[in-house]
Amino acid sequence: MGRKNREGRAKRRNVLLAQERRRRDVEKRAERDRNKLLARYEGQPPDGRVICQYGSHAETVFDDGSVRMSMLSPKVHRLFGVCVGDLVWTEPGATPEERIIVARAPRRTQVRRKRGEEDRTGHVIAANVDVMAITVALREPPLRTGAIDRYLVLASVLEIEPLLVLTKIDQAPKDDPGWDVLTPYRELGLKIVPTSAHSGDGMDDLRACLRDRVTVFAGHSGVGKSSICLALGLEGAPAAGEMSQAHGKVRGRHTTSIARLLELPKGGWVVDTPGVRAVGLVDLEESDLSVHFPEFSDFVEGCEYADCCHKDELNCGVRDAVDAGEIPRARYESYLRLLESLSDA
Repeated sequence: MGRKNREGRAKRRNVLLAQERRRRDVEKRAERDRNKLLARYEGQPPDGRVICQYGSHAETVFDDGSVRMSMLSPKVHRLFGVCVGDLVWTEPGATPEERIIVARAPRRTQVRRKRGEEDRTGHVIAANVDVMAITVALREPPLRTGAIDRYLVLASVLEIEPLLVLTKIDQAPKDDPGWDVLTPYRELGLKIVPTSAHSGDGMDDLRACLRDRVTVFAGHSGVGKSSICLALGLEGAPAAGEMSQAHGKVRGRHTTSIARLLELPKGGWVVDTPGVRAVGLVDLEESDLSVHFPEFSDFVEGCEYADCCHKDELNCGVRDAVDAGEIPRARYESYLRLLESLSDA
């Protein structure tokens, strides 16, 4: 019986090793084919930018400003895939108006979100993004610092510049406690832009921050992303959703069901993404999380252990700084929640 068990385990191990070898071989061939295809367009700038993607077709804007529905070639489908913000090369199709996407330029950045708890890699929703506009309201729905912290970590992981956009400031008087909650973010040097789509306050400042850049708006439903898009004068922006009451909580109805790239009237692009209730942090190890909390950096040298996670280790410099009020406790508690979510993933 023992011999049969050993033989069975050895057989399963060999099958798994063979599967892994085949997977690596497929990846190597795909990488070789991608490089070979891209070599054809070396020195030739992409002529199109994907502004919306629908399965085997993508709405594409070209250098002359025209917008056409382009078909993905089978090779692009197999080797690359495209999403909003991708820069692509196209060739003429069967008719003068038809274009075929024949290659996709390498992405500088890519924004991903999980489609469920079992999703380990995430789904790419936007590429070549410069700015992540973290959109929050002070009152309706109530400001959630945990959501801000998750988006800040995501922006740091993706090496995208974060921008905190406050909406509906016409509903928040100057003595609203929500303003004080933002103090730790000001101390981090995070750019904060208070706005009101209703009154127009702060909209010129926001336009200046977004000009000539690709921006992804990130925020929970109901915070006013769609209203901000409309106030920015984005052509094709979705209609603002109505607020709804459910189980005693204020939340917004989803108004967007597909990511789309919208052109700013004075230059730049904005990605309006589907409603995101939870940000999926992918490709992030627990041991690397603290790097994305910059206020920790001055205190990690006080940790006794080089691999300290600042959770329950003895002689932790970060926890000492929290107790001394040198690191905001709310930020540290957000760090612990994120750490726990990574350990559960």
